[in-house]
Amino acid sequence: MKKILLIAFLLLQISVYSQNNTQWSFGIEFSTDNISFSDERDGIDYIGMEGANAVVVKFDQNNYSLGLTTNYYFGEKLAVSSGFLYSNKDFTGTYNDCILCNVHSSSIPEIIEQRFLVVPISINYSLLTGKLKPVINGGLKNNFAIKNDLDTISKGYFLEAFLGATIYYEIIKNLEAGIGYNYQAAISDFYKTDEFNLRTNSFSFRINYLFK
Repeated sequence: MKKILLIAFLLLQISVYSQNNTQWSFGIEFSTDNISFSDERDGIDYIGMEGANAVVVKFDQNNYSLGLTTNYYFGEKLAVSSGFLYSNKDFTGTYNDCILCNVHSSSIPEIIEQRFLVVPISINYSLLTGKLKPVINGGLKNNFAIKNDLDTISKGYFLEAFLGATIYYEIIKNLEAGIGYNYQAAISDFYKTDEFNLRTNSFSFRINYLFK
């Protein structure tokens, strides 16, 4: 009986704490994404296709992400975050019939469009409370392809892990803005025919509105 009463008391305390300390925020996020591969093979970045065919890759487009985010706070410092982002990961590609032959390709470079719906899931921890808040975060990003010019060799999905930090400033009550940085690394392959060692340095701007 005592154990039941103790468990009931603990559950009541957790419930009261949650009601008094949890809150939601909704926001807008925009980031510029500097994309690269983690290594160059023979001094060239490329995506292997069937046989010796490949697409030589040059990340020289204006890559970015834009979307809506939400945070659920457990007290003042800990939160979980998710959302929906539209991500542009386009690059300039040049088709090469024999990437290992050291023969210059006569193909004309063209923009290869890669667009994704991104669903991030992260844990955020605020180092300070008040108007100025440095926050560290880490988690996963689910990338679902919605447009891909190389869809014949695409799996349609890949997963990224990320780690970063953001500094928020409370502009007015319940409204805050932040600038941040994330380092992202693909941890699954996007193409059926090659490894996908994608790396991203992401610089972001966020605006959040808190509902108490």
